[in-house]
Amino acid sequence: MNYAEQQAHLRQGRIAAICLIGISGLLAALTAAAAYSSTRSIVAFALVVAAVAVSLAYTPDYLHLTVNLKKRVRWEIKIRWRVAAAALLVGLPCASNLPGIAALGVGTAWVIAANLLARPISQSYASACFWLTDLTLVAALLLFGFCGPLVGVGLLVASAHLSIVICEQRPFVWSAAVMVSAWLLLLVLDLRLSFAPQFFLAATGLLVVSAGGAGWLVHRAQQRNTRNLEVALQELMEFTGYAAEKVCRLWSESDQGLAQNWVQAALDENDAEALAQWYRQNSELYMFAISAYNLDYKRIRSNLKVLRFGRGACLDYGAGNGEVILELARRGHPATYYDVDGVSAKFARYRCQKRGLDVDFLHSREALAEAAGQRRFDTVFSLDVLEHLPDLPGQLIFLAGLLNPGGLMLFDVPAGTTRSHPMHLNHQVEVRSLLTERGLREKRTLLQKLPFVKEEKYVFVVA
Repeated sequence: MNYAEQQAHLRQGRIAAICLIGISGLLAALTAAAAYSSTRSIVAFALVVAAVAVSLAYTPDYLHLTVNLKKRVRWEIKIRWRVAAAALLVGLPCASNLPGIAALGVGTAWVIAANLLARPISQSYASACFWLTDLTLVAALLLFGFCGPLVGVGLLVASAHLSIVICEQRPFVWSAAVMVSAWLLLLVLDLRLSFAPQFFLAATGLLVVSAGGAGWLVHRAQQRNTRNLEVALQELMEFTGYAAEKVCRLWSESDQGLAQNWVQAALDENDAEALAQWYRQNSELYMFAISAYNLDYKRIRSNLKVLRFGRGACLDYGAGNGEVILELARRGHPATYYDVDGVSAKFARYRCQKRGLDVDFLHSREALAEAAGQRRFDTVFSLDVLEHLPDLPGQLIFLAGLLNPGGLMLFDVPAGTTRSHPMHLNHQVEVRSLLTERGLREKRTLLQKLPFVKEEKYVFVVA
């Protein structure tokens, strides 16, 4: 993966999203000003528009930079469950009469029914299913006077956005269809309810900008993801000789296969050699699982942040497919790869040779200690690996001993066993105390020091 291209894509996407949010915010303010609605309606409208703005800034890349297409529909279903819960929690105290309570109950039941209906429906039709059910609901609420025009416009904008974001193909075409159908509803309502001209024009502009902007961001993210997939797919096909269909299947099934193999093996979690042998035997499945993981938006963002810490001679301890260490080598760092000598390591070596990079490949702690005796490291990375290894204190102390004075160690906090990842070991170690007692100093930003911020990665410096 070309991380320079990923960085440019994400940066340009953020700039575009900020511009779209600014224009949408201005149009939303004009719509509210022209509606002459109650304070309660204006507040409700503002909350809906703010939620769409947040989603507009974040969601398209997150949903589309992945090999898992089902993720989009699952995301929307989760969002809609939350919408239904929020409607009940916020709407019931605000309802002023029995018809209002009845309308709220019917609307919530409608959203729940749409969620249940969408589960068995083909993913290709999920966008249309959600949009048609939402459009019908908003039309009913407006025509029967259960919500004002301003709140109705907000609901249309939100529904349009959610439908477009999960669109699987031709998001521009679908966003146009959504805009036209929403505008026709507004036109019918205008003929019946006689909106103020300023309100109708501002609401139309808001729909066009928000829906069109979402369509463009989704189109852009799909193009980026297609390029990422093509490169990753070609590499795996060339290395394994597998057909594209088999690679895609292994992308989606490798995690489940690893979990099943782990449970069947029933290993002693303290037997380091048995664990290493299991990982060698299952390294092909890991190769596919890591490849799929590295195509995900969150992982791309995480890797970009991690790469900023690279300085001097770098070691990736548990390097897998070599994603981080190969990029560091491309950037000119003396680079060392360390992992068990399995299929994923051979794949990393293949990728290294294909790119013409200079990386040392090591597969035993003895060889690593010998290499560090000749030249210690300035940066040690250990990402998504320590939860797989026994004796966490020993691992951390060993890694710290490989560093030069002033050297930096960056690693993940072991997550422990989960249902989908039973191979993660449950380490009960106070990492900060362990390393600070040995003279290392932790680097944390002001944000990371806040008590409610969840720690994902530790960064320590050798004093």
